Amino acid sequence: MSYWRDKASEAISQVIANAVAEGINLENLSEAQKRDLRASIDASYPFGLRKNHPYQMWLDERRKAFYRYGLAQMPAPNRKPAIGCDSTVPGQLQLFDL
Repeated sequence: MSYWRDKASEAISQVIANAVAEGINLENLSEAQKRDLRASIDASYPFGLRKNHPYQMWLDERRKAFYRYGLAQMPAPNRKPAIGCDSTVPGQLQLFDL
């Protein structure tokens, strides 16, 4: 891992450890607890300005933590059909004299 990713992960892990020490059950969070935990994670940003490579590593680790602890919903998978799919559209073969 990179230095920036390690520092971001450590900061987020510290917030999670503090929440567990306060008696918060991470398996069953209320909406208010989720909001507070998200705010605590955002407030624990360990770097200076929120830009460039350190900020990108922070956002990546933050996103992973949010998905891991149910603080955010994972995006729906892209369900576009593959380019080389086997199905044909009705009437497609009538475009040419075949």
